[in-house]
Amino acid sequence: MRIGAILHEPTDVQAAADAGLFALLLEPPARPDPADTGCIAAAEVASRTRDCRVVVRLLLGTEHPVTLAEEVAVLDHLSKGRVVVLVDPGELDDAAAAEDIGLLRACWSGRPVRHTGARWTVPSGIMAEALGPAAPKTLAVTPCPAQVDLPVWTSRAVDGSDAPVLAERIEEVDARAQVAVGVAEVTGNLEQDRELVRSWADAGATHLLLKVPTPQSRPTFERGFFTGYIARHLQPEVSMPAFPRIMAESALPAILRGARR
Repeated sequence: MRIGAILHEPTDVQAAADAGLFALLLEPPARPDPADTGCIAAAEVASRTRDCRVVVRLLLGTEHPVTLAEEVAVLDHLSKGRVVVLVDPGELDDAAAAEDIGLLRACWSGRPVRHTGARWTVPSGIMAEALGPAAPKTLAVTPCPAQVDLPVWTSRAVDGSDAPVLAERIEEVDARAQVAVGVAEVTGNLEQDRELVRSWADAGATHLLLKVPTPQSRPTFERGFFTGYIARHLQPEVSMPAFPRIMAESALPAILRGARR
């Protein structure tokens, strides 16, 4: 199982990336820009990192799916193909959310799109009224994402969508799925958090996003919260279960603590 993090502060991005976490999701501020679809915070993660996955929380029902698809495609190029889309259906019912998700995926396919559904018509009727017979019959979203197949997760199950669902409880993990994603909150208590990540791994989760405390409320560690706690103590529990704990829990050599020879 691979461990990522849900961050509250942009100042944590670099430290979390340096710790080798597989993916980062930066939550927007308490009062986000009304025009922000979720891509602004994700763009900040992309600009500060090189290797980790960039999770963008995409709220449906705020913008036309074609607009959302274009913003995410640009973000995927900015991050050099590292985006994972976490779709939040918001207040949409399953039928509406499934239509939006299907239209998003069609826009990211690189092929011309033509869609007529309960919520959306692509190309729109406005173009047909304005241009008449000369109106285009399809629409192409540019640029195409940098990835051939853009990973899509959902924050809750949606009938009609086969995207992996972000499980909030261990009982919700689908152990048969190729990608099983969970989200859990770390406490700062080492034994409790070790048991937490082991339980998710044993249930069949392949990826786990940890909600981490804000910098003001979390404990301090010799090498920092991400490198000294998550990467040194929690990730080995599920990626290297035979890793000898005595190595992880021993004091760092003086040379690594910055002491001079």
